[in-house]
Amino acid sequence: MNKIFITFVTLCTVFMTLIKPNLVKAETELDLCATSAVLIEPISKKIIYAKNCDEKLYPASMTKMMGLYLILEAIDNQIISCNDEVLISSYASSMGGTQIFLEENEKMPLEDLLKAVAINSANDAIVALGEHLASSNDNFVKMMNDKAKEFGMNNTHFVNATGFDDPDHYTTAYDMAILGCNLVGFGDKILKYTSMQEGYVRENTDKPFWLVNTNKLLKYYEGLDGLKTGYTKLAGYNLTATAKRNGVRLVSTVMHLDSIAHRSQDTIRLLDYGFSKLKAVSLYNKDEVVSTFVIDEILKKYLQVYVKEEIKIILEKSEKEEDLQINAVLEKVDGFYKKDDIVGYLEVKTPSGVVFKYNLLALNEVEKPNFFSYLLNIFKRLFA
Repeated sequence: MNKIFITFVTLCTVFMTLIKPNLVKAETELDLCATSAVLIEPISKKIIYAKNCDEKLYPASMTKMMGLYLILEAIDNQIISCNDEVLISSYASSMGGTQIFLEENEKMPLEDLLKAVAINSANDAIVALGEHLASSNDNFVKMMNDKAKEFGMNNTHFVNATGFDDPDHYTTAYDMAILGCNLVGFGDKILKYTSMQEGYVRENTDKPFWLVNTNKLLKYYEGLDGLKTGYTKLAGYNLTATAKRNGVRLVSTVMHLDSIAHRSQDTIRLLDYGFSKLKAVSLYNKDEVVSTFVIDEILKKYLQVYVKEEIKIILEKSEKEEDLQINAVLEKVDGFYKKDDIVGYLEVKTPSGVVFKYNLLALNEVEKPNFFSYLLNIFKRLFA
């Protein structure tokens, strides 16, 4: 492994700022049927393949990925809980299209509603979840648009939570893939649902409802575990998919296809292409010490830093691990460090210029030095 160059600098705490990369010209044309398509590596957000990926189109039920993100984020922030009993409003129960036939004033566990959206794309369930989190559907849609801006989804605007067609409800393949990249960041919290081919809500009642996943590729494509389909007459057949093989995860989006078969065909071509181009290289194990910083040479104070999760870097298959540029940066430089605090970041740059960043945490505590500490150290040296 390359020597780690230690840089002791003060930087603004900006982590993983998302800047859209230049489109990568693929070596091979994939002859896709989709009007618009894109393939992205979700850690770096690097575009592996693109076709008209900034063309504005109707997202249909891929819209619900944003709702799912907001619900999972709120659960993580302890604003709501999977155990909440959600009261169904008249408005939520009135949704048409794909639904689980919620009834006004019915109560359903939040987790069941989450499953109904992730597996069955239930319109009534996503509206009920949005009202539970944001008090009203309008507030929830505003949250969706605010989060889209935060993600840099500059060609997206939502007017509803369901994906019903509206001239002012639009997105692009690139924006949907970026949303998918953020959604898979929840890991098993979302993928355990999107990977289910079927399930139930109201399972132990006299009104059980069978959920069938609308993503038929789950049965046929190795490593595929999500994410979200979409269809309306205007939108055509859409799919944002994700799959993981040999440590490499990919996110693809295809839009405005004329059939489920062509939607599946294009998705398979994109994912196959990505897996043929990329490999995963393991750099550090979970909780492994990355480096040691000298905090005070006179007082012999040192800080060891570690990574909380296993670090795998995604490289093009032609790239070599020894050509990686690895840099550990300490941002917090006030001389006091508390164990397990985030104190800096690890930056890894690939030969092709893709940059990955990961948090570095303090392994040990370092007390802030003072004048008496220095004075005591001087006496110890004088009379040693």
